[in-house]
Amino acid sequence: MAVIDQVEVHHLAVPQPHPIRSSYGSALDVLGVVVVHVRDTDGRVGEGWTYVIGGGAESVASFLRTELVPLVVGADPARVRDLWQRMFMHALSRGRKGVAMYALSAVDIAVWDLRARTAEQPLHAHLGSVATSVPVYGDGCWVSMTHDELRAAAQSYVDRDFWGVKLKVGADLDDAVRRVEVVRDVVGPSGRVMIDANQRYDLLTTRRFDAAIRDLDVTWLEEPILADSLHDYARLRGTVGVPIAAGENEYSRYGFRELLEHEAVDVLQPDVHRVGGVTELMRILALADTWNVPVAPHTSWELHSQLACCGTTALVVEYYEWLPEDFFAVRPQIVDGSVLVSDVVGTGTSIDPASLERYRVGS
Repeated sequence: MAVIDQVEVHHLAVPQPHPIRSSYGSALDVLGVVVVHVRDTDGRVGEGWTYVIGGGAESVASFLRTELVPLVVGADPARVRDLWQRMFMHALSRGRKGVAMYALSAVDIAVWDLRARTAEQPLHAHLGSVATSVPVYGDGCWVSMTHDELRAAAQSYVDRDFWGVKLKVGADLDDAVRRVEVVRDVVGPSGRVMIDANQRYDLLTTRRFDAAIRDLDVTWLEEPILADSLHDYARLRGTVGVPIAAGENEYSRYGFRELLEHEAVDVLQPDVHRVGGVTELMRILALADTWNVPVAPHTSWELHSQLACCGTTALVVEYYEWLPEDFFAVRPQIVDGSVLVSDVVGTGTSIDPASLERYRVGS
C-alpha cells in the first residue's frame, strides 16, 4: 500500500497585468497562490493549489507547513475522506472558515489528483462525470474600468460566444445602473448579464437597485449584502425581481446547507479552493442536486469545469484570467463558449514548474 511520504508547499505571488479595484476600492493587484505537492511511496505526485485575493497567502502557507503537513505524511490517499475529516477536526477551534480552509482545500485537491493519477483516470471520470463540457461566462468587468473599457471587456466575451457577461458595481447607484445598461447594450437583448456587488449594499439599497434594473433582464445579482447576513438574504430573495446568487464566501457544506434550508439564494457559488477541496465540493454538488438549485462555481474555471461536470444542476463556470496562460503547463480548452472536459489524467490542470520559480515568495 502506497502512502504519502513527502509534502511540498510553495508560496507564490502573481502580479495582475492591469490595476484592479474592488467595489470597496481596495487594490487587487497581486494574487497569492499556494501550491501543494504530495508524493507517495511509489513516486507518484499529486498537485493542488489555492489562491488568496488581496493578501494572506503567507498565512495559508504557514498553516499548511506547521499544522496540516504532519497529518498528511503517512496518510493513505485511498482514504482521502478520512484525511479530510482529521484535518478539519484538527483545525476546528481555529478555522472553520478562512485560512485553515484555504489550506485544507489545497491538500485535498492534491490528494484527489494523486488518486486519479494512480487510477490512470481524469479526475472527473474518477468521480463520475455527467457532462462532456461546461458553459463559461466572462468576468473581469471591474468597477475601476471606464465605461469604454467596460464595453470593450464585455465585447471580448461576446466575440468568444461566452454564456454571459458579469460586471462589478459599486456604491454609486446611478453609475451602477449605467454600467448594467452598457453591458446589456453589448450583449444584446438575448444575452445574459450578471451583476456582482461584492457585499457592497445593505437591504434597502439592494431593493432600490433592484427597482432600477427591473427592465434590464439580469440573470442574477451576486452577493449584494454581507455574506453573513443570512436572514437578510432570506428576506430579500423572492421579494425582488432579480435572482440572488451567493456562496463564494461560505467555507464548508454546512454554510451551503444553511443557504438552502433558509431558501436564501437562487444560485449557489462554491469555490473548491475555499470550501475544503474536492471532497467538500462534491458534497455541496450533492446538496444542490437534492434541492434542485443551480450551481455556478466561483472563479478557477480550469479546475471547476472538471468538477462541475459531475453535478446535475451545474449551470456554468466563471472565466477570468487571474493567472496567465503560461502559468499552467496543462489546462483545459475553451471551445465555442464552453470548457471541454479533459481526457488528461488527474485534475486536468498542471502548473508549469517554471511558474514555481518565477513567482516564488522567499526561499
